[in-house]
Amino acid sequence: MTDRHSIHMRSTRRSIRPGLAALLGIASLTLVGCGGKPIQSEAFIKNVPAEQAMVMPPPAGPGIVSIIERRFNNAISQDIHLVTDASTPGQNMLKVQLFGTESAFRHADNSLGMSSITESKISSEMRQSLPRVAMSKSQFYVQNAYGPFGYAFGRGRGSDLCLYAWQQIRTRNQGTPFANYGVIQIRLRTCEANATEAKLLSVMYNFTINASVDALGWNPYGANRQFNSAVGTTGAPIYPRPASSEPIVQTLPPRQTVSYAPRVQVRRAQPAPQPVAQPVVQPQLEPRGPRVPSPTGSGYSSVTGRTSDGDITPNSSSGTAVPAAQRVTVPSPTCSIASDGADVVCR
Repeated sequence: MTDRHSIHMRSTRRSIRPGLAALLGIASLTLVGCGGKPIQSEAFIKNVPAEQAMVMPPPAGPGIVSIIERRFNNAISQDIHLVTDASTPGQNMLKVQLFGTESAFRHADNSLGMSSITESKISSEMRQSLPRVAMSKSQFYVQNAYGPFGYAFGRGRGSDLCLYAWQQIRTRNQGTPFANYGVIQIRLRTCEANATEAKLLSVMYNFTINASVDALGWNPYGANRQFNSAVGTTGAPIYPRPASSEPIVQTLPPRQTVSYAPRVQVRRAQPAPQPVAQPVVQPQLEPRGPRVPSPTGSGYSSVTGRTSDGDITPNSSSGTAVPAAQRVTVPSPTCSIASDGADVVCR
């Protein structure tokens, strides 16, 4: 009996060992499946240097301050902060979303939603980016090197002029719905003191996209434009296009500001008194009566002021010559001698 019991225990142990080994193998496989890869240093949100910006501003500025990059399962987003010197609250920024990428994390669930541009969506974005700033959408059709875009202007604090622009770059090819053509979303929010509309719009006209996706069929720009067949042929003259002096957009009326300055009373200097010319009083000549010459015959002429013998007779009172208007000529009396010579009779 003892031998039979020992033989039975040995057979039971031998039958349990394969089952236990199978259970241990399954458990080990389960633990291996729950384990992940080594920790990756790449994060979902990180700061990147300025040279890794997916959209580069024009060479003339504005400059890049910092870049915050976010990675999703299907896209990469960058907030490119630009230099700001305006008094309007907020940060000047280029926001870029590039769709069509593959996530580095297999089991992450953080896909970025994409929607078409609508009036209500743009209005909501402007209210968030430029609160308490009245924005007016432009009715002009404009496009840059990547296609059409829209924009709106508004007046910020002080002399600030603000711009909000939006653009969606995507291909219009009618291909298979499973092809990944890619989409690029661009938003620009900028305010600048004493700026012009042409200066702010130059950022949208002169930026450069500095990113792409290494995937077959990823092309949000569409097919290349065909070359003009008229170039280099005869019978197709091409003239230089004159430069237009018209503004790019309508100029907004400047905000009128009224400043009150204290009134300063300025007292004007009184002119120096001018000397009054005194009238010159001419001495009045005393009237002079006719002068009766002596009987000797020397007569005096009041016209010439001379006597019959040629002497000038001065005024007895003042010693000056008598004026011509006051001179009187008295003829010499005629004297006759009587025949007897006794008496002289003068008539």
